[in-house]
Amino acid sequence: MARSVSRGWKIKVLMFSMLLMLLVSAPACRPRVFNDGTFTGISQADSHGYAIAEVRIEKDKIASVKLTEMTEVGVEKDYETYPWPQAKEAKDTLEKAFVGRQDTNVDVVAQATNSSNKFKEAVGFALEKARKKPTINSTYFEGTFMGKSKEDDHGWGVAWVTIQGDKITDVEVEDVTPDGEFKDWATYSYTPAIEAKAEMPKRFVEANSAVVDVYTGATNSSTKWMEAVSAALAAAKIR
Repeated sequence: MARSVSRGWKIKVLMFSMLLMLLVSAPACRPRVFNDGTFTGISQADSHGYAIAEVRIEKDKIASVKLTEMTEVGVEKDYETYPWPQAKEAKDTLEKAFVGRQDTNVDVVAQATNSSNKFKEAVGFALEKARKKPTINSTYFEGTFMGKSKEDDHGWGVAWVTIQGDKITDVEVEDVTPDGEFKDWATYSYTPAIEAKAEMPKRFVEANSAVVDVYTGATNSSTKWMEAVSAALAAAKIR
């Protein structure tokens, strides 16, 4: 009788051990969701700028994240001089919070909601780019994205491009002076450039492209805005 009980106990222990091994090995047997590598996501933009996330994926998890914020004129935010320290706190906190995850379900940083949400969106876009099986099949993410042209002695151009269903539905353009300030159009006297600022967005929407004819008499501004729209489309592109 004792031998029978002992044998039954051994069988139970063996079955439990096998079950435990199956449970432990089950996650490793699941299909991978993400490709390994580093993927860049760029958030939508508003009047305060946008965020960039460089997300490194290893073994189906976020291994590291580098977050950057860009200002409303398209240059990197300098946290050493930026007057709102919570923005840097959001960057530092969220870079750590994303590690080990497969999603963006992390808490925003108090008093830095805007920055936090842009960081989360940028990481989410990077994760979509990393997916083995995409959940979005369009060419572009939908929303409003910002682009910046090359700089020259006269400054640079920026553009906010709204995309819906892979179509450009709206464009806003601005000129930035060499000292990093938006051009004051109310006091600017060169008429062709003022006319080009109103006309060029219509051409981008109509052509659904960054490549359009320059506005006569405003070649420099027109060219910069084409570069800026092209950069915004690149920011919105999924693959």
